[in-house]
Amino acid sequence: MKRKALSGIAVATASAMLLAGCGQGDSGNDGGDNISGQQTEQESKTGESKTGDEGSGNATASDEKVTISLFIADYEGIDYDNNPMTLLLEEKFNVELQFDVISSATDQNTALNLSIASEEYSDVYLSPWLSTAQVVSATQGGVFIPLNDYIVDGTSYRKALDENPGWEGMVTSPDGNIYTFFYNDSGVHKASEYKMWYRSDWMENIGWDAPPTTPEEFKQFLIDIRDKDANGNGDAGDEIPLMGYYNGRQTDPICFLMNPFELYTNNYYYIDDNNEIHFSAITDEWREGLAYIADLYAEGLIDEATYSQDQATFKGILNKDGQDAQIGVFPCWYQGAEIDTTVMSWFTYEAMAPLKGDHQQSAARFGGNFNLVGAISSQCEHPEKAFEILDYLISEEGSWMGMWGMEGTTYEMVDAENLYGGDRAVKQTVDKLIPDYLWNSGCFPRYDKEEMRYAAILDESTKESDNTFTLLKAAQTYEPYYVNHHIPDIVWCGDEQVVQAVTDYSATINDYIKATDTEFIMGRQDINDDAAWQAYLDQLDAMGLQDYIETLYTYYDLR
Repeated sequence: MKRKALSGIAVATASAMLLAGCGQGDSGNDGGDNISGQQTEQESKTGESKTGDEGSGNATASDEKVTISLFIADYEGIDYDNNPMTLLLEEKFNVELQFDVISSATDQNTALNLSIASEEYSDVYLSPWLSTAQVVSATQGGVFIPLNDYIVDGTSYRKALDENPGWEGMVTSPDGNIYTFFYNDSGVHKASEYKMWYRSDWMENIGWDAPPTTPEEFKQFLIDIRDKDANGNGDAGDEIPLMGYYNGRQTDPICFLMNPFELYTNNYYYIDDNNEIHFSAITDEWREGLAYIADLYAEGLIDEATYSQDQATFKGILNKDGQDAQIGVFPCWYQGAEIDTTVMSWFTYEAMAPLKGDHQQSAARFGGNFNLVGAISSQCEHPEKAFEILDYLISEEGSWMGMWGMEGTTYEMVDAENLYGGDRAVKQTVDKLIPDYLWNSGCFPRYDKEEMRYAAILDESTKESDNTFTLLKAAQTYEPYYVNHHIPDIVWCGDEQVVQAVTDYSATINDYIKATDTEFIMGRQDINDDAAWQAYLDQLDAMGLQDYIETLYTYYDLR
């Protein structure tokens, strides 16, 4: 086996490359889930025990061993060559897997560009998650091969498409071919990521019986954290009521705090039930929400560092316990992404339900999320073997392995109720699956099902080691308030000019909205000044907002 590291030393040449990531406008989602195959959670558990199913076959002794190279991202310094998942696949398919590893310091889209421009392709591309524009560019350049002739009856891919009629349209490019595999996530926690987390052990200290339920109560809650010595160390001035960090995964307070006033999505728009584009960031309700958040900031309830610090700095402040604890409330898609469990429990911070104003809501996707991952290059000398491996990963056996590892090594099956309600359950026997036993979830194809994902044993004693419990609990808190944003995860548009226009507009307009809204919140512009608000609206119009909205109708094929 051979591992080849790909560093960022040639990044300066990236502007000349064939492919470029096209942002949230290209993937079609609301910006919350595409994380380039590197997830900050250990994916929640699935399944019932499966062995020897219909997945692509085992090698025979007569098969000649071949080498397959995989373009894949690093994760926590994973030893791909000796990882048990690697060894299992190599033995099962009589192959030697060579890993072309993207350094964690290198942007994955940049690394993809460099690989393509080198004209020396890896056999299989597993990172990053591919946008539709990247797939179209790569196929037009002859980089990826069509998979249609391989997706036949008896394959796991064909079975998955037959079981999910809507998926074929999401994997089929405008030229009628399928070029990639897929990664779906049926986890209920993925429906909406716009969450806020509060330190539950501080409530009693400040005299609260339950978390706040309205914007007005939320403000008073933060005031009490600030003024009533919530951590009990005798210093009423060392608590931070609310803190987030810059450019994280739903770590800006606006993601949660806007929702009582106007539905928030990272795209700043959603598609309503009548297939109309509703652009949220220009409404009077949006302005009202900004005014509310600006008031919290002016009162010193939102820490200034929220709009400048990085994740490492934030985590250094967050991960303190007892009387050293400082942060009362923080926004994030999942608290486990920030909490160091050697310092405190995941359950130190609980999910706060959406606040009730004119609305009580959280934008959500329905039916789980779906991404394109796993393409075979035109330089692969053994495409049939590469397809077999990828097809196995979306079989029941392969999906089970990719979620739980190896029975007898990483888990055992027990007669007990599971989270899905079945009478056979998975009991994990190791503390950490990734990267010790498995590649990082998200960097290889997967066919996820709820009955597989939620087969974990319903055992309170494991809730500190199995994040299924905390993910489910948070999802249950938010689920009654979901509003479908109707933005599909995958959008194929055959008009390159439309795709480019959406890409360009989303980049410039979203950046302007984010920057200007932050100025309003921090008081650098007065949100209550009609002239300042009108100047913001006028600038958006000058940037082409109305043309952007009309282009979105074409892009999503709404008219």
